[in-house]
Amino acid sequence: MTPEHPIILCGFTSSGKTTIGKLLSEQLGLPFYDTDQMLIEHYKMTIPEIFAEGGESLFRDYEHEIARQVCGLGPSVVSTGGGMLISERNGKLLSEAGTIIYLNRPFEACYRSLMQNPDRPLIKNNTREELRERYEKRAVSYQTYADFTVKNDRTPQLTAQRIVEFLKTKRTAN
Repeated sequence: MTPEHPIILCGFTSSGKTTIGKLLSEQLGLPFYDTDQMLIEHYKMTIPEIFAEGGESLFRDYEHEIARQVCGLGPSVVSTGGGMLISERNGKLLSEAGTIIYLNRPFEACYRSLMQNPDRPLIKNNTREELRERYEKRAVSYQTYADFTVKNDRTPQLTAQRIVEFLKTKRTAN
């Protein structure tokens, strides 16, 4: 069961996209890509450096270029940055390019994970309430573009298995 297009994972920061993405890529025998890492390698700048140079608008433009690159990857597993799908241009582009899976991890679990790394810009610049608002707003974008939503409330292995089961079902339905 090898998909013909990228399997694109979306979800809030610390929702498990990278952890589960790596497990999925192993289970499916596909390469794994992380869009934030792709962006850093492509532009030879860290994300904080990009923000310092041109703010969020420059970052979102760079992120869109990475979304365009994802469209050409072929069969793979891709973990997107937490804000990738807040842009309609990215959402439409990626939904046409592959299968989008929304990892829905409860806010409190994401928040606990984020607090383990308080140097992240998201933590430094936002209160708990602001993060919750962002979480809820972004959830609407994720749901808009996702082909499938999987609750990430168990172990990463079980969540990855849920996705594999969905992909099998989707493949037999086509």
